[in-house]
Amino acid sequence: MRYREYAPLKDGFSTGKLNRITDVPRLRVGHCTIDRDQPTIVRTGVTVLRIDDVISKPVWAASNVFNGYGKSIGLVQVDELGTMESHVFFTNTLSIGAVQQGAVKIAFRECHDITSFNAVVMECNDSYLSDIASLSVTDSMAIEAYDGAVKDFKMGSVGAGTGMVCFGFKGGIGSSSRMIEIDGREYTLGALVLANFGRTTDLKIPGLVDVNFEEPQRDGGSLIMVLSTDVPLLPHHLKRIARHLSLSIGILGAPGYHGSGDIALAFSTADRRDPQALTIGEDGSIMSRIFKASVWATVEAILDSMFSSPYTKGFHGTVPSILDSMCQ
Repeated sequence: MRYREYAPLKDGFSTGKLNRITDVPRLRVGHCTIDRDQPTIVRTGVTVLRIDDVISKPVWAASNVFNGYGKSIGLVQVDELGTMESHVFFTNTLSIGAVQQGAVKIAFRECHDITSFNAVVMECNDSYLSDIASLSVTDSMAIEAYDGAVKDFKMGSVGAGTGMVCFGFKGGIGSSSRMIEIDGREYTLGALVLANFGRTTDLKIPGLVDVNFEEPQRDGGSLIMVLSTDVPLLPHHLKRIARHLSLSIGILGAPGYHGSGDIALAFSTADRRDPQALTIGEDGSIMSRIFKASVWATVEAILDSMFSSPYTKGFHGTVPSILDSMCQ
């Protein structure tokens, strides 16, 4: 189930056909999921945001760190150069090295003579539901997720989202998109999140839902936010968008606790030579609409990560489904 099946979000924007980040051109998403109880309980995996031809045709990009308790790799060069040459990979905190190796092997498949490559791998800690110390993720799983990437991908407890907890409920992978018109042309903005943050008592759901959740919940966790668009924008415009994505955390009620790594990445799939990039990006009214659409796509993506996830029993305990809790 997706959040829109329960209540509308009245943000004034329409969604793309799939209401996923893959409504943006050049994008697909794939997962490799580990969900087993023996010899130890493992609920983890890999998710990849696949960007067509990104290794040969890097995209304009920027990142922002709202809360820096995180271990993502590859963001230093993204911010230094304003470009990204990698697909975007997601996994658990202790598996970023294995996934980076998979990303490098994928790069070799696409470009045989590389001697340097900046893989982007982002993470959240799933150790409450998964035996993270088992180091169950391998480089081949990153390749499997990449090879299986599709437009209409699954959300919730899948891939990197298998062991994630959001506001005390089962979280994971979520996505949403928004359409925006600029100078008579329609563009798409899409959000993809790996949601693993927040306390239950903080949660405030916008729309028609009015529910007070009372259960206590542990601190910590993280939120990875990725925003893609086909609007031709330059790195400094994308940096501004990446900063604004963190507003979604507050809209849903979380203040951003110590121990949470809340990190955003924004990139454009448009032609980097498009002369409209500067014109669009310097228009304050257009940027304000882009900020609003991006933030609300991220809010809905976080909600979808929970509404798409079932009750889960894991390594250290159980986590309820938000739908089950709302129906009680």
